[in-house]
Amino acid sequence: MADSAWLEGVAGDLDGDSLPAALIGWKNDLPEALREVCNRIATAGGGVWLVGGSVREAMLGNPWKDLDLATTLNPDDVIGIFPRALPTGTQFGTVTVRLVDSDMQFEVTTLRSEGSYGDGRRPDEVAFGDSLEEDLSRRDFTINAMAMDLGRDILHDPYDGQGDLQNQCLTAVGDATERLGEDGLRLLRAYRFMDQGKRGVWQPDGDLAKALVNCGQMLKNVSEERVWSEFRRILSGGNAADVLERMRKDGMLSRILPGWDADISLQHLLDAPEADVFACRLVLLASEIPNERWRRLDHDLRALKLSNRDRNRVMDLHRLLDHLPSDIPEYRRYRASVGDLIDAHLAIEDALHPKAASSIRQALVALPPLKAGSRPLIDGHVLTTATELPSGRRLGRLKEWLYRIQIEQDLTNSDEVLALLDVLDWVSTNPELWPDTNWP
Repeated sequence: MADSAWLEGVAGDLDGDSLPAALIGWKNDLPEALREVCNRIATAGGGVWLVGGSVREAMLGNPWKDLDLATTLNPDDVIGIFPRALPTGTQFGTVTVRLVDSDMQFEVTTLRSEGSYGDGRRPDEVAFGDSLEEDLSRRDFTINAMAMDLGRDILHDPYDGQGDLQNQCLTAVGDATERLGEDGLRLLRAYRFMDQGKRGVWQPDGDLAKALVNCGQMLKNVSEERVWSEFRRILSGGNAADVLERMRKDGMLSRILPGWDADISLQHLLDAPEADVFACRLVLLASEIPNERWRRLDHDLRALKLSNRDRNRVMDLHRLLDHLPSDIPEYRRYRASVGDLIDAHLAIEDALHPKAASSIRQALVALPPLKAGSRPLIDGHVLTTATELPSGRRLGRLKEWLYRIQIEQDLTNSDEVLALLDVLDWVSTNPELWPDTNWP
């Protein structure tokens, strides 16, 4: 899109530099919907700037992801301009803007001038302002304190975030202790931003490094849900093992997971599926945790509003720890029971027991599919007819027992399964003691 398509809003109240040619090209690839949002705000007499992670990623030459805007307009004015907008955080100045003819949405936040953070959790009060300079001065790190005026092709970078990006260094805006003391979550954000993926691990400067240790107690003021949301992102990072080592050294890991003393070096050995890397890293951290404490974590995971999928996978992977099959019947049942968790489980076992895990991977590759497929060869109706058992617990448990044998022996038809009734003691024994298909 042409540069002339972007209208000029109110100018920022601090100096800026012209966008270099590379950033002009990046800007011209931004979506048309963003241009329309910016132009509507400018037409309404507001200033508007691209801020946050998208500017940082632009400086690094990465494609845009989340596109967040700051504006001089207050939330009510923004909602008046965009009828489909959602008041997602108006008490903090944030409105989620949606357009009629676009599926995209953008967070638009009023420039802020905040008072003190009495509890280290949230500002005591949020005052909306019109100073871009003041708004940027309250942000956490220099690499996040840049703003792009898309109408004027100007970059505002009052704290030399570009220099820190070039030097691959993490620096707080202003006094590091003050910045971290304002919001305890910034401690974890610092560790997350150390992980720059393929660019490696960026180290904090001296002041920030000291503040991370000295302000560690501020984490207790942050809700568990916010802590775990940020910790999840740390565990999912490309250099999570290095960051976890730093967190342990700084005493931060023990604040999140008191008493979790698993060997951090194992994290360097983990090569987990991307979709399960968070769960695998968490389970590996808990590989030496007593079951009693782990059961408490299950309660915490529910309270922290993890998705059912994530919570169940974490708990199932922990249950599978150190339980590996040893012969062909067990391989068959392991494969049938563990299902799509096999890769994640074996990734953890690769770190804990590499030789055994490698042997099992090879055995599973050579193991042919079950001849009868993965479904039971007989149903409850057939089993009732054969045994004269009424519907109930005994019938259901007998069906499970037969299904387990079907899998382990790779039976091919219902006659082979029903023939087992002649050799199993299913009449007089306790059904609660009968085997099932679960692994382990």
